[in-house]
Amino acid sequence: MEVKPAHAKVFHRMITRLVASVWMAVFGLAWAQVSPEAAQLLERGRSVLGGAALTNLKTYREVTTNIYYTPDGKEESRIVTLLLVDFTNSRVRLELYDPQSVNSPSPIPLALQQYSPQESFFWSRETSLRPLPSDQREILRSSLYTGWLGLKYGSSNRERASVTQGSLRNQTGRLLTVSTQGWVSTYLFNADGLLLGERLTIPGVGESITFFSNYQTVQGVRLPQKWENYVGGVLAARGELMEVEINPVFTEADFFKPVR
Repeated sequence: MEVKPAHAKVFHRMITRLVASVWMAVFGLAWAQVSPEAAQLLERGRSVLGGAALTNLKTYREVTTNIYYTPDGKEESRIVTLLLVDFTNSRVRLELYDPQSVNSPSPIPLALQQYSPQESFFWSRETSLRPLPSDQREILRSSLYTGWLGLKYGSSNRERASVTQGSLRNQTGRLLTVSTQGWVSTYLFNADGLLLGERLTIPGVGESITFFSNYQTVQGVRLPQKWENYVGGVLAARGELMEVEINPVFTEADFFKPVR
């Protein structure tokens, strides 16, 4: 199947939005340490999402339908993504598919990018194989430490964290800003410690806010089935999980490197 022109046109924008929906960086904040209130909220947030089941998450796989919108609110395109996260080996892989091709016996992605400490690369039907740009490499790496998955660490191995009352758009709660491995996330929790949303600032994009909803429990892990992302105050994308696996067994075939 050939890449549709509409997909090629919005490809780079989709890459940025996809990674930004679960992964974020907010710079210019300074704290001396993790405050006791922040540590307590981080532990509570992890407990609400599964506690030990989330802590012991070693590998994760999800297939998501992503819908992108124009600034005036019209649907622009749809893409299906496959996300693989290997916490044990610090690897992340993101594959993009035409929705019409995902049900074929052996679908070929429109593009993919992969991060590992040893090597990171990008491939698409248009550009073939090339090194993953440094900014995309760091954003992909951040998925190991941020987003709802990042709550698996609780209060451990955090560089800084603080809590205030605040809101993201029209949702109010407790805002927790935490730095992990150089990446900074601002989470919004409700009174029960459930993660409602996440805010980030992406260089070249601006403020991005993602809300999580429709939580369901899979093998002890409570995870959001839907998300909604706003960039610059405007709805940019929505996503809904199609498939999810907790601690799947990955092989090298799952993280293969294209030959060209």
